[in-house]
Amino acid sequence: MLTERKIQTKDRRGMALVVALIFLAIFACLAVAIVGSADSNITIARNRIESQQASALAHAGLQLIKQNLGGISVPATHNAADVHAAIVSRLQSNFAGSSMLDADSIIGGDSGVTLPTATVSRTDGRSGQIDLHVASSGGALDDTTITIQSTGRFGRAARTATYNMSVQRGRSVLFDYGIASRSPIQMTGNAKITGANDAKEGSILSGTYSTTQAIRLVGNVSVGGEADVCNPSGTIVKTGNSTIKGGEKIGVTEPEWPEVDISVFTPFATNTYSGKGSGDLTLSNIRIPANTNPNFSDNVTIYGVVYIESPNKVTFSGNANIVGVIVAQKPAVDNLKANTISFTGNVSTSGVENLPADSQYDGLRSLTGSFVLAPGYNVSFSGNFNTVNGCMVASQFGFTGNAGGKIKGGVINLADSDLLMSGEASIIIDRKGFTENPAGLSSSLKLVCVSGSYAE
Repeated sequence: MLTERKIQTKDRRGMALVVALIFLAIFACLAVAIVGSADSNITIARNRIESQQASALAHAGLQLIKQNLGGISVPATHNAADVHAAIVSRLQSNFAGSSMLDADSIIGGDSGVTLPTATVSRTDGRSGQIDLHVASSGGALDDTTITIQSTGRFGRAARTATYNMSVQRGRSVLFDYGIASRSPIQMTGNAKITGANDAKEGSILSGTYSTTQAIRLVGNVSVGGEADVCNPSGTIVKTGNSTIKGGEKIGVTEPEWPEVDISVFTPFATNTYSGKGSGDLTLSNIRIPANTNPNFSDNVTIYGVVYIESPNKVTFSGNANIVGVIVAQKPAVDNLKANTISFTGNVSTSGVENLPADSQYDGLRSLTGSFVLAPGYNVSFSGNFNTVNGCMVASQFGFTGNAGGKIKGGVINLADSDLLMSGEASIIIDRKGFTENPAGLSSSLKLVCVSGSYAE
């Protein structure tokens, strides 16, 4: 009996040991599973952190380039390498002496702009890298797209993000003002400026800083649009019954003044005009040599290009009919008394698009939007001009006496000289159908961020 009890007791102890071993095995397995799970979670967390860090680095790279390129001017060519060269120049200048990037290692070519890898260190000693590349889809046209590609690397993770910028042409000052002058503007007597289609076409702008009297209106002067002044200390002086119908603004942002490039017109001026000849004249594509100083005193009809070499004094004192454009070589020395274009008689004009079908005008008929391009010249009107079919750009303007008519485009004075309207001078600005980019004038092309173009 005693022996049987001992056997039962021994069996129970064996069973208990077996159960204990089973539980121990289970706990061991659980421990292994927990450790494995922890390692897996750590790996997942590390991968997630590295991925987030890589994405943040890619985004930081885009922001870095956007801030350095936004608003820069690029050349108005069809050559992608020229665009990339402008980008390289800006980046090298901005990163000169930087510890983040070696500015001298920024290179560009036909395929784009490549920057050296940028290393970004964290406070815990770990670091990440940013690889950057910039490329354009074509040349510097209005619809060109610049794509910034940024790849961030952190640990074993890599993320790439892109952002687009576009090449956009600056807004022409002619779209905001009928007369825009870097000089003071003075209107006296019964002078007036109005818009043919809306009041804003009759607006004027003075960009002078040489005097505080930026705009001076004396008498029965009328401005149909706004009168704006760039100089924050400038003033608009009105006496008599002068009126400005569109309001007055002081300290407006100075516009982008256009550049004049007459090289598109000069190849057409193949016939030298000596200045001799009287009576009724019909001329075509003429070049007026320097110091000729001609006076067209009778009836003259001119087709195509009138190219004036400098210095020169060119006078139209008779009845002039010009179907084309007048351009002048920029004087080597500024002298507004030695370089003049004067319309003292009656003048009628028509744009180059209305030239005859002769082959000598092929290519010229498409160069629309301009009538006078004469930086360095004083251009004056004292007779009627009916309609001027194109904008006028010079370094001084005068409209006196009974000068008056419609100008399809506007007037730009590029020098801080004078712009005078006096007597019965009356100008009507007509921008209806006016070409956005008049031939011979160029405004800058700038890189502008494209909203919503970010992608990973």
